[in-house]
Amino acid sequence: MKATQESQVTNNDEQDVSQDPVWDLLRQSPAASVSPVFADRVMRAVRQAEAQPSPFWARSYAVVGSVAAMAAALTIAAVVFFLPEPAQTVVEHRPEPADAFATLDEVANQEMLLAATDHLGEFSDTELVTLIGF
Repeated sequence: MKATQESQVTNNDEQDVSQDPVWDLLRQSPAASVSPVFADRVMRAVRQAEAQPSPFWARSYAVVGSVAAMAAALTIAAVVFFLPEPAQTVVEHRPEPADAFATLDEVANQEMLLAATDHLGEFSDTELVTLIGF
């Protein structure tokens, strides 16, 4: 089954190429031929290009680039070696003493409020205002 599908795909590609006008034009065009001395001409052009000295501006860019790299390296070295170290400042941090019973106090207040909601008549107005926190 797979071979049949591949042969159909190949046949469709061949039909597309045979009906393609670009391929028709390519078939009608004359074949290009290379002269027998083509390789000799290419090698001669390469040798002549190697023999010519590089232009002045190309050499000057190389010199300017190397001088710039040297200046950057010296600047970085000067910054690293000659700048003073930052002063060590000590900040003393004294944390506030934590109330060890703060969470227990919060739970007790919650329990008292729940008890007050269940038995409102047993608490005076002053006690209720104190429980609520006003």
